Amino acid sequence: MKGSAFDLNHARALHHLLEEAHVTRAARKLGITPGAASNALQRLRTEFGDPLLVRSGRALARTPRAEALRGPAKEIMVAAERLFEQERPFEPRTASWEIFVTMADRIAALLLPTMDRLLQERAPRAQLWVRTMTADVGSFLRDRGGVAIVPTAFEERDVRSEPLFVEESVCVLRKGHPLGGARLTVRRFTELEHVLVAPLSASKRGVIDDLLEKQGRSRQVIRVVTSFSLALPLIANSDRVAVLPRSLAEGHAKEFGLELRPVPLSVPAAALSLAWHLRSEHDPKHVWVRQLVRDCVHAVGLRRA
Repeated sequence: MKGSAFDLNHARALHHLLEEAHVTRAARKLGITPGAASNALQRLRTEFGDPLLVRSGRALARTPRAEALRGPAKEIMVAAERLFEQERPFEPRTASWEIFVTMADRIAALLLPTMDRLLQERAPRAQLWVRTMTADVGSFLRDRGGVAIVPTAFEERDVRSEPLFVEESVCVLRKGHPLGGARLTVRRFTELEHVLVAPLSASKRGVIDDLLEKQGRSRQVIRVVTSFSLALPLIANSDRVAVLPRSLAEGHAKEFGLELRPVPLSVPAAALSLAWHLRSEHDPKHVWVRQLVRDCVHAVGLRRA
């Protein structure tokens, strides 16, 4: 297919069909009927010589060719928006646009109520998309033009970041634990059974294990979960212990009947950063969203990095 035969309406249809992988939802975004969206998909299949979306059970799945086209189609739409907005100043109170944010579930639970409130006050027509952390953060930032709250050690090509906040860890155990009021020493700590949170299931070791190893010690990790929320009932209903972020532990201590103790090790505070793709660096909407996240962090009282 020659590029000269491919107009902006085709690009819009391609973008929304590939992003949604769903004809009806794409039709809503395009402002057309599902039948018209289905016809657009058929034309695109002919033009690209590829089915693009194929049936997988009751859903549609993108072909490898479609996955390869998602990024370029998004770039065309972003460029078109910038082209037509050059003379129009960005006004968040009246603008309609999509905001994409990815962060760990515990951070989402902490920030989302405030983020929702501020959006209703400052940008009531904005649509917020939130997802919890996965391994493809770099692709998410590139393809969606979103922001992510990530560990400060996160590195990805063409991704910019800035320190956002730091958070200390605490040891969490249930009220009425056999340990009672006894001081939690390193020896007692290692004798207990532990719950480990490994968000990406990458390892059954954590920072605590590395610190203990330096002292010639080890702990008994008998439960490994991918989110902090999953760890809480495993602690509340047993004599196990876990090392969790203070904000999460304090926020759920009453609900789950938990006690917080200092970790008997010198655990460095967890540093988190706000990350975005280089392509979004100067986009007025994106600049506004980054400030929104900073305001949320300040509002909930997290300690800035």
